[in-house]
Amino acid sequence: MAEKENIILGISLGTRRLGMAVGSQNELIDWQMKVFAQTYSKKKARKIWRTVEQTILKYGITVIGMKLSPNYSRTDGLSHCIKYISEKAIEKGIVLFFYDLQAIADHFLKSESISKKEFAEKIAEKYPELKREIFKMGDSLHNFKMFEAVASMDLALLESFQKQKL
Repeated sequence: MAEKENIILGISLGTRRLGMAVGSQNELIDWQMKVFAQTYSKKKARKIWRTVEQTILKYGITVIGMKLSPNYSRTDGLSHCIKYISEKAIEKGIVLFFYDLQAIADHFLKSESISKKEFAEKIAEKYPELKREIFKMGDSLHNFKMFEAVASMDLALLESFQKQKL
């Protein structure tokens, strides 16, 4: 019997923005940005989880790759939200992988210093459907979290594929 294909959710959670990307071994299925303007609270964490959970249910997510912000810029509220999402995902039997920006950069860029725009362009080389998003992004970089989410999804896809082969 054939192995069930993993559907991966990439998440990049910031202070106000949530980038999400869904993909499989063969394709990038969906990508989006959500804005949560409120300050962090348990209510905001539940609201963000509901958004993530809807995506999990819609696509049958089996693995989550989450980009973590650096410790020095992670507020207590953001830390609580990451923990809350992680606990809820584990309750659903979803495998979690966590990445910092350095791991993502090492995977995609093979270079130390690169701008956010160059980073987005590098991601779009692998996922050409995102080229339009770079154009829309312009100089504002407001949807950069989405590119981080795609990169996290891509890394989690690679790791889950390697674990299946073991």
